[in-house]
This record gives sequence, C-alpha cells and structure tokens, in this order.
Amino acid sequence: MILIADSGSTKTDWRVIKDDGSLIEARTQGLNPFFKTTEDCKVTFLQELLPQLEDVGVFEIKEIWFYGSGCSSAEKCKILEDAFEAVFTKAAINVDHDLLGAARALCGDQPGMAAILGTGSNSCFFDGTEIVRNVTALGYILGDEGGGSQIGKKLIKDYLDHEVPDTMRELFDKKFGYSKEQLLDEVYTGDLPNRFLASFAKWIYQIKEDEIYAKNLITQCLESFLDKHICKYTQHQDVPLHVVGSVGFFNRIILADICKTRGIQLGQVIETPIQGLTNFHSN
Repeated sequence: MILIADSGSTKTDWRVIKDDGSLIEARTQGLNPFFKTTEDCKVTFLQELLPQLEDVGVFEIKEIWFYGSGCSSAEKCKILEDAFEAVFTKAAINVDHDLLGAARALCGDQPGMAAILGTGSNSCFFDGTEIVRNVTALGYILGDEGGGSQIGKKLIKDYLDHEVPDTMRELFDKKFGYSKEQLLDEVYTGDLPNRFLASFAKWIYQIKEDEIYAKNLITQCLESFLDKHICKYTQHQDVPLHVVGSVGFFNRIILADICKTRGIQLGQVIETPIQGLTNFHSN
C-alpha cells in the first residue's frame, strides 16, 4: 500500500492507495516543520491519521510520499522523516517540498508553471520532469504575495490603521469581535500567526461581490503575486500557469482577468492537489 500526503500550514490531505486500487481518504492538521517538531508529527499520526485509516495497519504501508509546506531543506525534511520512521517502520519514506507535489499534480509530465495560492504562496517552472526554477518565496513575514496570510495581514493593518470603509469595519467587528490587543497578541506572540492571518482570507473572498474593498484587496494581492513571481519566469507567456490552493480556486475569475492583462495563459485551477498526486503515483 502507498500513503500519499499533501500538507500545508493549515491542513494535510492523505490518500492510501490499497493493493486492489481502492482508496482511503483522510485529513489532519497541517504539518509544516517550521512550526512542528518530530514529536508533534508523531502525535498527529497516532491521534488523527491512523484512526481514519480504517483497518489498515502501519506495517501494511510500504511507500510514503509526503509533500509538505516548509520541507525546503534536508534539516526540515528530517523532522518528518524521523516521525514517519518511528510510526511506519516498514515503509520507504519520501519527503519533499509541496511545490514539487503541486507541479506533479498540475503539470503531470508536461512543462508549465505551477503555483500554490493557499495559506502561503510559491511558484516554479516545471519542465515535465523536475523543477527547473523557483522564484524565492520568503514566507508570511517577507513574502506570501497572493496567499491567505498576505490578504489577512493587509486587512488587519488597514483595520488597525482605520483605513477600511465603515461598512467593512462594522462587518469585521460583528464577525470576529477582536480588540486591537487581541489582534496584536495573535500576530506577534501566537503559535501559528500565518494561519491566524490566513483565517481572514476566506471571509474576504466570501464578501467580495458586496464589498468593493474586499474585491480590491484580493485583486491587489494576486497582482503582486503575478508581478513578483510569475512574470519573472522567462517562459511566463509561453507555457500555461496552473494553480492550486483555496485562494486561487475561490478567486479564479479575478485571477483569470489579471492573467489576461499580462499575457499569461491560465490553465488548471484546483483547490487541492491530492487527486492529481494520487493519479501520478498510481501510474
């Protein structure tokens, strides 16, 4: 049996491909090694993942393919590898960056640009086999252009600077009820500030048709992503741009309009890569 995972900072989607070709699906919290220790990951496997895998035993899993946000160095990958080795003792373990997972799920064996627009953001040029170039992604403090954390950060800053319209301020207070002190505590001392910031993005794109501020905020963030990342690939007008992640998926009409103005061909836009990864590894 093969165990496949696509993990962001917020959630992890899992699939087990059984020997007869049937599938088991599961979902747990995100396992970004910038925020999780090996022990944290082991606890998630034991308490969240295994109870969802029905009657599959840990010794029956022979291959693990884990694609995760934050798995950008050998040191960070080892946090996950050690956790897997402690629980799935009979499996061959492969831990890699979620960007490679996105490229395999979106592009298959064809060249293209693959982008992640979820809690954070990232992108690459994929030649059909491997990632050839990756414009540097700097995380939620210095980067994540177009991602949920940037949308949330700009909203919170505008809210605290009294630069959101009165109607938006009233909606925000009614929906969330945070004081200035609570917002700053979550951002500067909270355990997962990127997830906290990104939690506001869903609300923003739910109200974008009624509040022009919300639509403009999404547009500005997506424009900054295309300009700072996608347009830096010399092939950006020659191959399609495929996108995975909730921010891209729920704002794909806005994204398509912006791409058109920059001569970028928008290809697939999907919410999660797990089905594409399942197809890739099944083949």
